[in-house]
Amino acid sequence: MNKHFKRGLWWVKRDFRITDNVALSDALAQCETVTAVFIIEPELCAAEETSFLHFHAWQQAADYLSKQLTALGGRLIIRIGRPEDVFESFRHTHQMDALFSHQETGSAVTFVRDLRVKRWANENRVSWFESHQNGVVRALRDRDQRQHIIRQRLFESSAMSAPSSMVSWQDMPVSDLWPKFEPVSGKAVDERIQVAELQIVTEAAAQRTLNSFLSDRGLRYSGGISSPNTAFTAGSRLSIHLAWGTISLRQVFHALQERGRELSSQSGAQDMQWRRSLKAFQSRLHWHDHFMQRLESAPNMESEAINPAYRDIQYGDNEQVLQAWSTGYTGLPLIDACIRCLAATGFLNFRMRAMLVTTGCFGLAQSWQALQYPLARLFLDYEPGIHFSQVQMQAGVVGINTLRVYSPHKQLLDHDSNAQFIKRWIPELRSFGAEAITSYESQDLGDYPSPIVDIKATGKVIKDQVYAVRQSELGRKNAATVLMLHGSRKRTTRRKAPKVKKPDKPDPQLSLDFD
Repeated sequence: MNKHFKRGLWWVKRDFRITDNVALSDALAQCETVTAVFIIEPELCAAEETSFLHFHAWQQAADYLSKQLTALGGRLIIRIGRPEDVFESFRHTHQMDALFSHQETGSAVTFVRDLRVKRWANENRVSWFESHQNGVVRALRDRDQRQHIIRQRLFESSAMSAPSSMVSWQDMPVSDLWPKFEPVSGKAVDERIQVAELQIVTEAAAQRTLNSFLSDRGLRYSGGISSPNTAFTAGSRLSIHLAWGTISLRQVFHALQERGRELSSQSGAQDMQWRRSLKAFQSRLHWHDHFMQRLESAPNMESEAINPAYRDIQYGDNEQVLQAWSTGYTGLPLIDACIRCLAATGFLNFRMRAMLVTTGCFGLAQSWQALQYPLARLFLDYEPGIHFSQVQMQAGVVGINTLRVYSPHKQLLDHDSNAQFIKRWIPELRSFGAEAITSYESQDLGDYPSPIVDIKATGKVIKDQVYAVRQSELGRKNAATVLMLHGSRKRTTRRKAPKVKKPDKPDPQLSLDFD
């Protein structure tokens, strides 16, 4: 097979794997030699969204990938700097003539960076090939066509095998050593992080996680992912691996289909529970790229409400209240336990994540813009497309979903009535019984603070504003536009403008339980 290029560079971004990696496969097919590079970008490290949790994931995934590539005869180079500057040095010293990467749907920092790289590639006549790695479609003109594209990419095509060998550039200098996080970003490492509690971010760990879910843990998925006590094991725990690309969405779908075929001819009670759980998981898995597509199609949603009608909601942003919420000292036990759990482990189930946002926006009257970066820094599985979309949806500023504000008191009674989760993460409450803890609104709990805000009264003020927009002519008009541009096409190819429900008769909210 004739090679089109002599020296290709595989730019590793959020795709730390060698199996089912289109960018790597394309590079090996088109280039005589291929070297992989991961770039530690000071601008991204210093960004509001980034934390040590993410830096830790990069290092762990890159170190494992380096071992994999070395075993194939290849190598992974680590560099620090702006990508276009790194690439220019490779072009100048090693005559690099092709660049390969996947299409990234990221934050404003990575969006602007990719524009710079594109400009550099054009100016220097370096061919840059960007491959898809999921069902997100760049420059999508008609969302009604997306389901066909998804079927082709994720279901009708087979996952690519890992390469058997790799020939890399032989005259590369020794890689830069990994710097400490603080000098690179100017940020301090959160002392609450419990490294032993963090999920391992490698391709091998991703496969183990998938196998354990489909063979054992997944049985309890349906009914087990709502509680923060059971979700750590009942949830798939694949979100981190999809976020950092240590497994592909196509691999997960194919494995899920294979497990479904195994269960199709079995009829025992446990088999029926398996089918219910895997059906529920597959339904939620379909939403993964749906939300990422919103950011791909509307990159400004990181800073502006995707529905313009909601851009004038008057919040009561307060630095002290935000600090209490983001550190776990609001006096609302389940809220504080969830934040502290995130700070230590980087993980929390979806229902509790949604509750954090709705309580922050409605109960504490903090804007969704104020909440999104502190939350992003706490998520080890931070995926910008899902994160920004979910924050706006839970804040009620998308306008096409029924508004649902999670009550932290009701969620406590429903999912942690014995205060097991709360006592684990709030040491100052361990000496109190569950009955006392669940009476936190009216009972003194020692050194633990009383609620800093009357969230019912505050919540009504914000909800009234949101409902007023929903019922307005502008709100209805913009909701129809948002629905047409960004709404789901799962059930129908064309959607009508949503009917506005009365506040006292909410219908079930369309939401994502992807955890």
